[in-house]
Amino acid sequence: MIDEYIEKAHIAIVEGLKNVKKGKLERSTYYHVVQEYFDSIYDYVRENEDSMDDNTFARIHSLENMLSEFIVPFKTNLTAPNEVEDSDAYLLETIVYFTRRQLSVKDSVDFTSDSLRKYDEKANNYVKDMCDRLGLICYTINIADTFDVPKKHYITVVEVNERYYLIDSTYQQFFLLGQNFAHRYLKNASNTETCEVGARILGINKEGALKLLERGFISTDDDMFKDYFTTIYNQYNKKPMTSEEYLKTILDTKKDK
Repeated sequence: MIDEYIEKAHIAIVEGLKNVKKGKLERSTYYHVVQEYFDSIYDYVRENEDSMDDNTFARIHSLENMLSEFIVPFKTNLTAPNEVEDSDAYLLETIVYFTRRQLSVKDSVDFTSDSLRKYDEKANNYVKDMCDRLGLICYTINIADTFDVPKKHYITVVEVNERYYLIDSTYQQFFLLGQNFAHRYLKNASNTETCEVGARILGINKEGALKLLERGFISTDDDMFKDYFTTIYNQYNKKPMTSEEYLKTILDTKKDK
């Protein structure tokens, strides 16, 4: 049965994309039709999770990865910063610009279309390099290790003039259509995957999410800082913490400088 669902979803994706490109099918209609196929797959997985094998999950992931469009339009800021009155913002914009420039030039990243799913660790190495040049203290962490959730993603918290800022230059990796269906459910021996944090954060703080997607950084005093981690915790049914607790957990890790 699952093989039939996967095959039908594959055909719907391929044929639907052709019709969208030809102008014969509205993109919103296409998304709705495809979602129905995926809902059937996820429902089957829920009911038969004990009999699912790794190959089946790999095939479902392959289907999801075919839907590489972003679920929300945004424009990544790739412009070199102009000197402004807020010196903290200028430093942070410089760090993010340097990081994105390195990814574009050295790694051939296209921020308008790439998911950046494999570049978060490299991006944070660039962030740390820039912080070292500027003499700033930074804390680079893997969310999975620091917060004990199955979400391997590297971010950096930087201290500037006794204030803290989260830098995530690859946040857009959480906003791909294929991983953001509301009823998403995949479970293997080590992990349960549900709807990605992209759709979750847009539901509670769209303005904050768009600001982080564009600028690449946020203050830990911003509501978006708490919402950033809370959506991850909700994805894995963990009790969220306060902003202060999230920050303390990060600062309690080893300083990179």
